[in-house]
Amino acid sequence: MNNQTRQYSIVVVTYNNADGLRRTLKSIRLLDYAQKEVIVIDGGSKDDTLAIIAENQDIITTSVSEKDNGIYNAMNKGIKLVKGDYVVFMNSGDEFVNKDVLSLVNGYDGDIILGEDIYGGARRTLKQKMTLYDLLSNGMYHQAVYYRNKVLQKYGFDESYKLIADLKSVVEPLVKDRVVISCVTQPLAICESGGVSKQRWRDTLIENRRMIDELVDPFYKEDYLKFARVNNSMLDDFIVLSYFHKVFPLLRLMAKIARWLNAKYKHIPIE
Repeated sequence: MNNQTRQYSIVVVTYNNADGLRRTLKSIRLLDYAQKEVIVIDGGSKDDTLAIIAENQDIITTSVSEKDNGIYNAMNKGIKLVKGDYVVFMNSGDEFVNKDVLSLVNGYDGDIILGEDIYGGARRTLKQKMTLYDLLSNGMYHQAVYYRNKVLQKYGFDESYKLIADLKSVVEPLVKDRVVISCVTQPLAICESGGVSKQRWRDTLIENRRMIDELVDPFYKEDYLKFARVNNSMLDDFIVLSYFHKVFPLLRLMAKIARWLNAKYKHIPIE
């Protein structure tokens, strides 16, 4: 494929975030790359979202506004509509880091093109070559991931995962089909902070463990987990915590009792 003829599909997922959608569409409007389509998937918002979509019809190719079953369900709806060679997903409130992003990505080839991102003001960096271990250790944000359309059509987003289906959408084709992953070691997107995977960190760790169980060959998994414990403290944390997540409510209760006892008796002198 001649890179100059590539078309990019930008899928914007939104729900009751009119101000964020306005920022995202403004960012898209500034992009200097002509060969693109913009698809907005709205979950049936009750705010000014539809008005903002109407105001931006000149840059929006297709829009859908209807109830969905969460962000990954909305993203899968977008997959059915895309026509571009490569697809990127933005949440309302996210922005492209500058007007040159698509032109920059256009200089790379790969089944999946990973870029760096800025989240909460901090830059997440990539290596020039990302292994399975790197992906599981670092995680990723889908706003800086460009999927070749045929890869996306085959795998999509596993809606049984509520928090890391986007990570699985990269790891699974790598493990099963040995897809080519190219890395752009520059920021491509500015992500709105406050994502649900950050808020529900314990559930995120459990889903990470589930993904390892499903995708890492059993022959290698035990050695892989041992290697992870030695080389990556974060990975070690979710491996251990995912085994013992059922004791968390008990630990919270014990902490609550300890605080109560401390408050009730802290002024009583010890004889």
